[in-house]
Amino acid sequence: MNRLSHIFLSLATFLSAGTAAAHTAGAYAPYSPPSHHSYIIPASIKGVSAPAVSLDGEWDVKIGNKARWHKVSVPGELAMQGHGVDHDTPVVYRRRFTLPADFAGCDIILRFDGVYSYAKLYVNGTFVREHRGGFTRWEADVTGFLRPGKKNMVQLEVIDPVEELSYASGYAHHPVLGILRSVTLFALPKAHLRDTNLSASLDSTFTHGAIDVTTDFTGSGNARISLSVIAPGGKETASASFPLVKGANSFSLPVNNPLKWDAEHPNLYNVNISLIHGGDTLSIVNRRVGFRAIKVDGSRLLVNGKPVKLRGACRHDIHPRLGRATDAATDLADALLFKEANMNFVRTSHYPPSERFAEVCDSLGIYIECETAACFVETHRQKNYAPGASENLDEATPQYLGQIREMHSVFSSHPAVLFWSIGNESVYGSNFRQSADLIRKLDSFRPVIFSYPGSQPDSIPPVYDLLSMHYNDVYGNLWQWGKHTSAFQGEGIPAIFDEWAHPACYTYETLRIDPNIREFWGKSLDMMWDGVYRAPGALGGAIWGYVDERFFIPTLKTGTSYWKEFAHTAKPEGFRGDCVGYGDWGIVDIWRRKKPEFWATKKAYSPVRIESPRTLNPAPGTPLFMMVRNRFDHTSFSEIKAWYSYDGVTSQALLTDAQPHGKALLTIPAESWKPDTDLRVWFTDSRSDTIDSYLFSICPSAVALPEAVASGSPTPLKIHRAAEATRISGNGFEVRVNAATGLLSAEVDGSEVISSGPYLNAYINFNHLSGAEVRKTANHLIVDADKWQMESSSLEPYGKDVIVYTAGRYGSVRVAYTMRITPEGQLDIAYAVDSLPDGYLRETGLSFRLPDSYQTLAYEREGYWDSYPADAMSGTSATISLFNPHTAPYGERPSATWASDTHDYYYWGDAGANSSRPLTVAAKAMKENIYFYALTGADGGGVAVVSPDAMDACRLSQPDGLTLTLYVDNRWDYPEIAWGNYCKLIEALPCHGTVRLRLLGR
Repeated sequence: MNRLSHIFLSLATFLSAGTAAAHTAGAYAPYSPPSHHSYIIPASIKGVSAPAVSLDGEWDVKIGNKARWHKVSVPGELAMQGHGVDHDTPVVYRRRFTLPADFAGCDIILRFDGVYSYAKLYVNGTFVREHRGGFTRWEADVTGFLRPGKKNMVQLEVIDPVEELSYASGYAHHPVLGILRSVTLFALPKAHLRDTNLSASLDSTFTHGAIDVTTDFTGSGNARISLSVIAPGGKETASASFPLVKGANSFSLPVNNPLKWDAEHPNLYNVNISLIHGGDTLSIVNRRVGFRAIKVDGSRLLVNGKPVKLRGACRHDIHPRLGRATDAATDLADALLFKEANMNFVRTSHYPPSERFAEVCDSLGIYIECETAACFVETHRQKNYAPGASENLDEATPQYLGQIREMHSVFSSHPAVLFWSIGNESVYGSNFRQSADLIRKLDSFRPVIFSYPGSQPDSIPPVYDLLSMHYNDVYGNLWQWGKHTSAFQGEGIPAIFDEWAHPACYTYETLRIDPNIREFWGKSLDMMWDGVYRAPGALGGAIWGYVDERFFIPTLKTGTSYWKEFAHTAKPEGFRGDCVGYGDWGIVDIWRRKKPEFWATKKAYSPVRIESPRTLNPAPGTPLFMMVRNRFDHTSFSEIKAWYSYDGVTSQALLTDAQPHGKALLTIPAESWKPDTDLRVWFTDSRSDTIDSYLFSICPSAVALPEAVASGSPTPLKIHRAAEATRISGNGFEVRVNAATGLLSAEVDGSEVISSGPYLNAYINFNHLSGAEVRKTANHLIVDADKWQMESSSLEPYGKDVIVYTAGRYGSVRVAYTMRITPEGQLDIAYAVDSLPDGYLRETGLSFRLPDSYQTLAYEREGYWDSYPADAMSGTSATISLFNPHTAPYGERPSATWASDTHDYYYWGDAGANSSRPLTVAAKAMKENIYFYALTGADGGGVAVVSPDAMDACRLSQPDGLTLTLYVDNRWDYPEIAWGNYCKLIEALPCHGTVRLRLLGR
């Protein structure tokens, strides 16, 4: 570039930046988008070495007219890179680059895969076009604005309107302004194809297919298109050449007996499209397609003539460092985790995904509900955002329809896309009617869905083909905006619960002190999926959600964190920090570490279900027989393998064939079955990936419980009475009864193992399921241990044992304790409660304050699932450390497994876990249905809770951040889980129970 050109370019940039800074635009200011065209990036072009140039990477950004330029990464949010930008405030992006010289003579297209949200494009200082909508691809023909072989500059003015149709910034609890997805510059021949759509159709018998192509040709004369169809094995299966005319063209190429595509057999064909003009091949483009047919048949959805059931989750784009942006590695990782969790369905809420994600779903086999970026229109928006009442607003129509066109142009050729969604949880209006009409005009094959369907009047034809319902109860019942389901069916069309089984994320206090609510959630999903599978008119469900909604906003370089003051799920004072979002509603965290909900999903959604008890009692030398259900939709059991492992040997089991939704017999050959051994059975698919695994116990004996300190050599107990306390001593242990409180403490070999207790642990709700939906705690009572007042206490021998009777009160709540101490070092504590208000319990039991010397927890319990992964938060048995000294700094990836985390910068704010030595997640989480729960220190001494019938539950906590407290519950529930999820609904009264402790020797 010569000096004069450089001066003019700099001047144009300065002027346009000033114009951008002065320009503001309301959400629905007059907007006339240019004619919509879409393009496929060519694999090759005659005379061009590389047809596409990525503009991802480092860009300059300027916030405000007088601000300086900053370096930022694209793709990526600005806030996630330290720049807080107010709504309706212009930001200017710029990128300088050298355009390849061999682009000369070509048409040049600039593609943005997603810019949030209102954008104005300038190239070399000249305005090119504007665009509304932050999550759809848009393109611009910039041929006349660029200089091949020379320096050029792209400039983008971006605004985050406060009343944006997608509501993405409100949803993320911070402004997501930025270039969120990739930017690409690519060349096309002067005569080229555009608006090309491919589909792979099947005939009515699902035997033969055709490649159907529509395209617009910009040239004229002696031109033709050549199609070549390559089967999955690499062999050409069909080819043909068709003449082209200027303008619209359509072709159909028959394909005999193609392999069909479904989520269990993702057979993809490569289609090579060559544009030939005057004997020269001008360009070649490649697409992958799958042959499949979709049909709504009454209350069923059929794929290739067979009913499908959708096991899924809702997915947001979220990256731990980029924010509401995405990259190739994350798209692939998410799809692989979906498959690993036995999910065959993803709802791309609440906007379309990257095309790259759809391509991965095509190849792995995951059905997609592709949703346009229209969310919370006049429903659930935060008060600081405009109500979004755009459903009937004519000025908003261009954005509604523009997003539909752009979504369709990107995803229509992808076999994974099963149906379209025209909006999330919104009030019906004319713009949704026009959206439905347009998508049906563009695509007559796929069904359409709308949430909330009940907001549409019944007097007009519905805009939806499937019934979308959100947050049914575990029995499939729901009334919502006048629509209803009963036992997962309703309204005579396929019912899909494309938000269901919401993991706990608003129950801040519970998640801080007892993460077991996550494990408890698994039964909800199991019940829901089992109900859907058995209900003919139920299509499926999508967990809300797949990944945690956290944004680790860094220390800001510019702007202020104003958004923390009005977050819809405002955290309590003292727990607020720079980590914002809705919270931990995912089955994986933002680093894609698997949480307890992930394993529950894999087990509940398993398409192979053994229906046999966990304990087996076979005679030695006889085979085992088990009934197995095939919950696949398109896979017979002849396509999978069954395996078993016993006594150190792994072998293949015999599994009879069963068609989809049928039953089969599994035979485990005769073995020399021995008592107290385990049999593991698992199933693998054609890729040798594990579908599911089961663990069975052979003739199990009672669980071996930890022995008390003097079990082997008990001696008579000695009683030593004194003014301050009475001491009961045995062989290697001593129990003290405090004269002022009537409570116990205990030592083993001179080391303290119990500091004081028992205390009544009672948490009672007066209104059972309220709280979580409105982000506040239900009306409740928690007994305060510090308010204990002894009223009477006595101690007397009872045979070889000693009995302590203590009565007192916590305010108006009265408790009587009967505490039995044995020569072996066992403590049996019975309690009865009076004057406790009735209601629905959260937990009732006892608590004990412990010394800080404990380091290790060992437990065995009856789990909800038959088996758990080795790194489970709460498996059926484990020995774990209570603490983890390796703390991940704010915003950095933890090195340990999720269950080993100690610091949580969302639920605990910037202080991490509010303790100098916080417990790990696994240590805090209640262990339900324990046989034993043993705490030991470095010297091996400690205390164990034992429950031979596995009827108790235990957890650890540090209520004041320092004092280690053991909670032993006889009854427990999680009514705050809400969202239709399962809970026990246990009445608080009568309240009584028994707890058994054993003091452990070194």
